[in-house]
Amino acid sequence: MRKFSINREKKHLEPTDEQIKRQKDFSRIRHDYEILTKRGKRPIYRDPKLYLLFVIIGLVLLLLFLEK
Repeated sequence: MRKFSINREKKHLEPTDEQIKRQKDFSRIRHDYEILTKRGKRPIYRDPKLYLLFVIIGLVLLLLFLEK
């Protein structure tokens, strides 16, 4: 079991000027957010694994319907 201690000192933690400047650069923050949240979307015909998967599924379905 973890033991925690309560820190009763009243320190005022102020961010440094460098930390404030880093957060004020909204264009860089927005760009980093876009990179993290949005993936590049490739068309199906450009993704060989996904395209092959769809072809195999299509062939299996075609064989199942033609069997009857």
